[in-house]
Amino acid sequence: MSYSRFRPLPCVALLGVIGALSACSSPQPPSKDPVGLWTGALVTDEGSCPTNTDSTLQIGSRAISFTPGDNALVLKGVRGADPHHYHAQLDLKDAQGKPYSIVFDGYPVGNAIGGIYGAPTCRAHIVMTRPNH
Repeated sequence: MSYSRFRPLPCVALLGVIGALSACSSPQPPSKDPVGLWTGALVTDEGSCPTNTDSTLQIGSRAISFTPGDNALVLKGVRGADPHHYHAQLDLKDAQGKPYSIVFDGYPVGNAIGGIYGAPTCRAHIVMTRPNH
């Protein structure tokens, strides 16, 4: 007499393969889902910029922060009406009390986020990608 028996092992193996493939799939481009961490190196266009270490852009559902050269300065912003524009800013005063701003403006570029960073002593551009886990 022949009978069929459910074999859970092949099913479990198949689910494991599907899970591994989905984990390996590339993440959504920033034009579809920008939320998360993005890192890259500033490239100086003019002046003296923090280029020794990577910079980090963090995009939440509402808030944005950019840390140039991953140092102590953190530029902050709020996502506005344009979902493809990321603006962060830090307002400071110089030694004479004169106000100035440090600004980051970013936008999706394929699977990356491009941007412009500006400070009184620096102008730079950057291309950031999601860090590998």
